[in-house]
Amino acid sequence: MSLLTIIQNVCAEIDLDPPTAVMSSADPQIMQLRILSTRAGRGLMRAHDWSALMVRRQFAATGVAPEPAEPPSDWDRFAANGRLWNASRLWALNGPVEPQAWQRHTIPNSNPVPQIWRMAGGKLDIYPNVAGETMEYAYISGFWVTVNGGASNAGNWANDTDTARFPEELLELSLIWRWKRAKGLDYGEELASFERSKEAAIGADRAAGAVDLSLPARGEAPENYWPGTITVAP
Repeated sequence: MSLLTIIQNVCAEIDLDPPTAVMSSADPQIMQLRILSTRAGRGLMRAHDWSALMVRRQFAATGVAPEPAEPPSDWDRFAANGRLWNASRLWALNGPVEPQAWQRHTIPNSNPVPQIWRMAGGKLDIYPNVAGETMEYAYISGFWVTVNGGASNAGNWANDTDTARFPEELLELSLIWRWKRAKGLDYGEELASFERSKEAAIGADRAAGAVDLSLPARGEAPENYWPGTITVAP
């Protein structure tokens, strides 16, 4: 699907004439649907850490505080339960720390192990920040639109052929209840249908279960397990 087909499907559902174009349309109804579809997309982007929007970010520390290019322009938030890792030293940093903890280390110029981090002015601040070390974290991209169905992504619709990076059926369902609410109509049933579909999609997008990284071996084998064969001499 695309922005155009999403709006066309919704128009058929709410008994409006489906448009032949969306971005260039001067029809107030279509313009309103386009604006509401943007709100619906942003709402869905923030409702769940969609696997399609999750990015593994690895960069070489510059030693500058804060890092001038971190996080990148498409960053919306860190992944839930994510950690900032120092891949060079093989440890997870402590953070984000509150201002008091940050000052307790930086004012006396201490050397915390592991390092600490925070967000400062929208940038990633690491202390101590050692130039050349490899840092890694996972984040959720705010660029939920694929431009023209191609390789580049954006944070908003720009073309009729743009597509969403999460289930577009959810966009249609969200758009229907938002339009009915904007018109002062009863939208309770449509909202409930959207919420049920959203929870099902989120459940399908999640991992099957948590993985215990503290297990001594794969397959939850006990510590005294030995895969060999013991032969007892007669």
